[in-house]
Formats: sequence, C-alpha cells, structure tokens
Amino acid sequence: MRKTTCVLKMSLRIYFAGSIRGGRDDVQLYMKIIRLLQGYGTVLTEHVADERLGAYGEKQISDEEIHKRDFEWLSQSDVMVAEVTQPSLGVGYEIGRAVDMNKRILCLHRPQPGKR
Repeated sequence: MRKTTCVLKMSLRIYFAGSIRGGRDDVQLYMKIIRLLQGYGTVLTEHVADERLGAYGEKQISDEEIHKRDFEWLSQSDVMVAEVTQPSLGVGYEIGRAVDMNKRILCLHRPQPGKR
C-alpha cells in the first residue's frame, strides 16, 4: 500500500482528466471542479470544461498532437484529479500513465442509482 500525504502548496500544476467524447453532459461539473482546483494552482487541462468541445473532442489538431500535448502536460503536473463517473478509455489511459509516473491521483466518482 502506498502512503499518501496531503500536499498544501498553492502552486500545484494540476492535470484534470474527464471524459471529453463521452462526457459532454458533465461539462458544467467539470467547470466547477476546475474552478475549485484553481484555488490550489494552475490547471493545465482547462480545455476539458470548454463548452465549445463537441462529442468528437478537438477537431483542429490530430489525435497524435493531442496525445503528445497531453502527455507533456501530464509529465509537467504535480498531481492528477480525474472525474471517472463517465466511463472513458482515454481517462483510464491517462490514469495509467500517471501511475507509471508516480503522480498523486485523486479519482472523483458520483454514485448513481441502479449502477455499481
């Protein structure tokens, strides 16, 4: 079991992960979470809460460019916060990469009636 400690410095670089292609119904929630996180530092991935993103994500850059950019942001981050209520292969992949980098990770999940 890994020991976790509370990090209370106000200049954290935070990687927020949330489903983009499947989580557009949660964009308002993502926005609220990001606003709260900004009280602790810089959220590198604010675009996750951008209401202009559609169900197909960012169209102006390629999937390869998105992967490279996001991996750089994840590498630069101090911590990761992931909203995992909406199943997402992308968010799962990002969490796996964060684990490999020994990042501190907080996963947020909203219980839903009738679902496990």
